[in-house]
Amino acid sequence: MDRYLREETNIDEDDESKKKILTSSIVIMKYNTCLLICNQPDKIQRLINEKMWLVHHIIANEVFKGYRKEVVNEAWRNIVFQPCVDIVKRFLKNDDNNIIIE
Repeated sequence: MDRYLREETNIDEDDESKKKILTSSIVIMKYNTCLLICNQPDKIQRLINEKMWLVHHIIANEVFKGYRKEVVNEAWRNIVFQPCVDIVKRFLKNDDNNIIIE
């Protein structure tokens, strides 16, 4: 997006050039996101193995199965938000139970 944002103001009234630069920027962003996603599990595993970091695993898939806003909001609170709050609280308390990987 950097290239697009820098060049869009320099292109006078040429919508076709702006569209090409924008399309190119989006393709590059999608490619970089794909690389990040593909490399992320290895990086996380390295932090666990080499740095001995505690990593919690919160799976949010169930949240997005709800169709009504109320169902999604409640699922988000129960499945994602509250477990994350509990993890942070345990970390801040430096609780011995913090060793458990969820």
